[in-house]
Amino acid sequence: MSIIKVLPDHVSNKIAAGEVIERPASVVKELVENALDAHAKRISIRIERAGQRLISVSDDGDGMDHDDAILCFEAHATSKITTEEDILHIRSFGFRGEAMPSIASVSRMTVRTRKRGSQEGIQVTVLGGIMQDTLPVGCAPGTETTVRDLFFNIPARKKFLKSNSTEERHITEIVSLISLAHPDVAFELSMDNRTIISSGTGEDLMPRIRDIYGRDLADAMVPVEHETERIRIRGFITKRGVTRPTRQDQRIFVNDRPVESLPIYRGIKEGCGPMLDKGRYHPAVLFLYLDPALVDINVHPAKREVRFRNEFELAMTVRDAVAEALSEAARSDNTFLIRPFGQPVQTVLPREESEPEESHPPEIPLPDRKNTISVPSSPSTDFRTQPFSPQPAAPRTSFDRILLAAKVDYRPIGVLQVRTVPDLFREQEDSASTIRETLRDSVNPADSAQSIPPPRSFPERGELKVLGFFENAYIIATMKDSIVLIDQHAAHERVLYEKLLKKSSGTLSQKLLIPISLDLSRAECRFIEKNHEIFESLGFEVDTFGENTVKLNAIPAAMRQDNAGGVFQDILARITEDGTFSGRTDAPKLAQAACKAAVKAHDKLNMEECTALLDQMAQCDLPFCCPHGRPTIINLSRNEIERRFGRR
Repeated sequence: MSIIKVLPDHVSNKIAAGEVIERPASVVKELVENALDAHAKRISIRIERAGQRLISVSDDGDGMDHDDAILCFEAHATSKITTEEDILHIRSFGFRGEAMPSIASVSRMTVRTRKRGSQEGIQVTVLGGIMQDTLPVGCAPGTETTVRDLFFNIPARKKFLKSNSTEERHITEIVSLISLAHPDVAFELSMDNRTIISSGTGEDLMPRIRDIYGRDLADAMVPVEHETERIRIRGFITKRGVTRPTRQDQRIFVNDRPVESLPIYRGIKEGCGPMLDKGRYHPAVLFLYLDPALVDINVHPAKREVRFRNEFELAMTVRDAVAEALSEAARSDNTFLIRPFGQPVQTVLPREESEPEESHPPEIPLPDRKNTISVPSSPSTDFRTQPFSPQPAAPRTSFDRILLAAKVDYRPIGVLQVRTVPDLFREQEDSASTIRETLRDSVNPADSAQSIPPPRSFPERGELKVLGFFENAYIIATMKDSIVLIDQHAAHERVLYEKLLKKSSGTLSQKLLIPISLDLSRAECRFIEKNHEIFESLGFEVDTFGENTVKLNAIPAAMRQDNAGGVFQDILARITEDGTFSGRTDAPKLAQAACKAAVKAHDKLNMEECTALLDQMAQCDLPFCCPHGRPTIINLSRNEIERRFGRR
């Protein structure tokens, strides 16, 4: 007796639903694409409880007659293709005939539809893949599809759904993507009786980008236009300097279909050139048009990933298009962006050769990158600080244990011929300090009137003395018979990370006299509104202000205000990338927040700030490395230095 059985239709449909319908956003995508294939010009989407209770999509498209309304629930029933050759020339969104039976098999589904010119419509009700009844109804031309109790008959699948705010963000993102490709179609999205997207019709793409993703992002974009014999590319990409920490803001469309494609992503990265920092990405909205025979969209159940016949040619074409757009923007722009994304623009006007020298506006000073060490002048205030400690009365942790663990052994590499000896202790002029407020606040003002110790001697640290700063990035000190090197960014990052982890610094936030306004996408604003406690745990007090705007009323006490908007957007991108955050136990995201808020390399510290940093570092539980694993301190003994010079 044969052990191979043919699965019943309701079982096979549930298997297909597991491939096509991953989450409520997948249902919205399939139903909206069906409406577009039916030539709809107005599409309305209504969501309740993140799509688990209700998903309703109505359109003014062609509609269906009685027979088609029943036949559309059969597996592999489609009006898009008829022959095998049609698969190579697909221009519609749907073509496999899997979406409707898959959705119906895992929900309570109702379809009301009427063709234009018909006297009456038809209503079809399907429960868990089993058709219940068909009734004639009166309805407007077009189709209205209602999906209730998604995954009611598959509890295991329902348990794997994310939080409501995360699922809503996915729905908002998919509607935003589809609406970008069809500016001539009006879209309306409402969630729990609140309108999230309401866009009119038009031919220009930029107003829709501005409406969905915010004014800041739209104003920072430049047009992309490029065409070869087989590929045409159009769209927008942000100017140099406007980047995000994730790739999720790069929206790619192939023949108006939103897709994910590594060759296209690689082309964008190569087009941006070596000026693009590692781990940063230019937000972009790019549309690629090519012969359907050159692209295979039938390699992924949800049609998110596609394959191209010549991926190398495609990547090079995208690279050329992006490089041309950025180069043209650099030539034609009268200002150069010198601020993080999300902050007020400061500009430097380019010089005109015909202008006299005295008419030139002041240039932004660049940090000195020579291999020199600056010795700060003697300050007039005491160096004693308020230590960072979970309990103010707790005994001070010895700094010796850090130096002992930071010792590094070196092997001699031979005697080098030194032709010139640079002036290692050359004095540099003081400039405006850019250290974080947390270090400045840690200095006790009451100590300024008291007598001060020698300028480079630290109280309660034995013989530790600071010699200076190397490139305003590393603190150079001596203690006993060793030289101590401290990475100021890594050390401050460790201090802030443990503050966030323990919340032991009293108040975590600092109120802003003037709130910072940020223009974000609709999906990001909705996510912030639903998850404000996440950002409060990091020290941000955020309020939504309109459809695309949020206000930062308070920021972490360790953060500078001039870069708070950019830091907040980077943290937001990290959190929304996977849609999860588990508070103080979410170490990677806390580490990211600490990294963004910490003092950077080449930020000049004065002696009080340096003292405060070392004081707080000495109280950390794990001061030897930053949250990402890089060392914070290196201790070179005299014996190791002599070995390095071949004296031992």
